[in-house]
Amino acid sequence: MKNRRKTAKIILWIARVWSLLSLFFMFWMVGAHFIEALSENGGGISFNSSRESISFLFFPVCIMIGLLLAWKWEGLGGLITVLGIVGFHIIRPDLIFDPMIDGLAAPGLIFLLYWLINRNLKTA
Repeated sequence: MKNRRKTAKIILWIARVWSLLSLFFMFWMVGAHFIEALSENGGGISFNSSRESISFLFFPVCIMIGLLLAWKWEGLGGLITVLGIVGFHIIRPDLIFDPMIDGLAAPGLIFLLYWLINRNLKTA
């Protein structure tokens, strides 16, 4: 039982560190796009199609929201992140198994894994 708790804590901290790196990168990239869009046309980010808008909501917006929520609620944040990446891949099947995109969302799956392990430890 003690080894399971220690393993769960290690999984949690792997997810947290990875999520920090992912969040830093995504905030940096989204911020750069907003600054570029503001300086070029004085508006904001413009999308060429509704497909682009929806895919932007799934990735990076849902991923960022999910990873932020996972710090407090691992299950909810992990679920939002995983559903966001699944929705993104449904909209953009050409990017399935892209290691950069999936790598940025992977902490959500690890948060879900931690939540499942932790929930089983509480009921045991």
